[in-house]
Amino acid sequence: MTDMIRLEEVSFTYEGEEPQLNKVSLTIRQGECVLITGPSGCGKTTLTRLINGLIPHYYEGTVTGQLYLGDRNVSELADWEYGQRVGSVFQDARSQFFTSTVFDELAFASENYQHEATKIKKRTEQFLQMNQLGHLKKRKLAQLSSGEKQKIAMGAVEVHAPEIYVLDEPSANLDNQGNNQLAKTVKQLKNAGKTILIADHRVYYLMEAVDRIIYMSKGEIHAEWSVEEFQALSEETIYSLDLRDKQPIQLVTLLQDKAHDQLAEPPFLCLDQLAIGYQRFAPSLLENLSLTLAKGEILLLTGENGLGKTTLARTLCGLTKQQAGTIKLNGQPQSAKKRREQCWFVLQDADYQLFSESVFNELLLGTKKTAVEIAQAEKLLQELNLLEFKDQHPATLSGGQKQRLVFAVGLMREPELLILDEPTSGLDAGNMRRVQRMIKEYAKRGVTFMIITHDFEFAKGFGRQTIQLDHFSKDKQKKLAYQLL
Repeated sequence: MTDMIRLEEVSFTYEGEEPQLNKVSLTIRQGECVLITGPSGCGKTTLTRLINGLIPHYYEGTVTGQLYLGDRNVSELADWEYGQRVGSVFQDARSQFFTSTVFDELAFASENYQHEATKIKKRTEQFLQMNQLGHLKKRKLAQLSSGEKQKIAMGAVEVHAPEIYVLDEPSANLDNQGNNQLAKTVKQLKNAGKTILIADHRVYYLMEAVDRIIYMSKGEIHAEWSVEEFQALSEETIYSLDLRDKQPIQLVTLLQDKAHDQLAEPPFLCLDQLAIGYQRFAPSLLENLSLTLAKGEILLLTGENGLGKTTLARTLCGLTKQQAGTIKLNGQPQSAKKRREQCWFVLQDADYQLFSESVFNELLLGTKKTAVEIAQAEKLLQELNLLEFKDQHPATLSGGQKQRLVFAVGLMREPELLILDEPTSGLDAGNMRRVQRMIKEYAKRGVTFMIITHDFEFAKGFGRQTIQLDHFSKDKQKKLAYQLL
């Protein structure tokens, strides 16, 4: 078979930074599917940027060694030629959108390369039908959930149909159903002879699709396994390498709702018959949602992409008004303005919450910068394995590092209610465990947590109440609580 991707002792250094790749040699044959994994900051994303041409045409730096795509040395390729050969899906899907609606985005790349209009329309309709996304066809991209955006980004590449696919953390924003569909799509593409490189921390959903798993650390390839060899690794080895679980974790329905302890005082948070939507008079996404949380309690929310989980978070924080029902904090109904003073919302898209010129100043932004606050900021960075990056600009961090940084900012504020939206997207197992430990620590101090997640491996570490919000959407009224195995 033909070599489709070949790296020969490739090294890369971003301007003004430490080397990100160090003499990496790798060959991927036509029709192979290869998974690149490893701890956050190991060089996975940098490797994908070299292959899809973002380095050096967008991200500047120093490249040494040789890189070939098919029979062409990339030094011979014009920047526009990469798009013909390589289709990319980024971790942050919105950063690769060029149009405003779903249908236009699915067709955009193919139109750019002058594919036949009838072929573009046929492929677009096939993608929507196969992925059960026809209801999104005319939707604006800005109205989609992060998981839906990820699916559309993948769809735009499928419609274009290049020979090489490069996917960077494609599972980070997807629910379980989305991950299963992604794995199915990867297998179909591989069977069609496409070459696929996937950089991801989550590995379980790809075990039936990939041919090889490559482990990177500190910019180098440290190990390579077949699927059989990887599955045979001991739990101790998986843990020591900061790798995620090899097997999926399932939810089991309880026979009844989790009973709350009887409190002498009113609960900290009380939702009564809450209804929410994108706007106050728009169709409801969730209805008749009632629950109570004690101070220092940890609640996990899950459900399908596009269900309204992030809209619920925005409503609780006072960024969006509820359509019906009441929201009480400390026993009293609170206006949206008052809730904004008592809550902090850590967004799924970390870039929206990064404003300062350095990692350290990001934590001190809006504070009085007292000795106590400076010491607390350093402590948080140390605990989240970010202290060595304290003087770097946040934009230079990896996706997982940015995610930990905005989490640190939320903890720095010590709000009464801290809402986290997919806090582990882009995190390796070691950093996931760090986040778990710190949530538990701050909960003991009295911070109440509401965590939106599709990451059942992360949720498993709490052993707390998890609610599947599907059962509050549209005409489904019954509330079900779930316990993680």
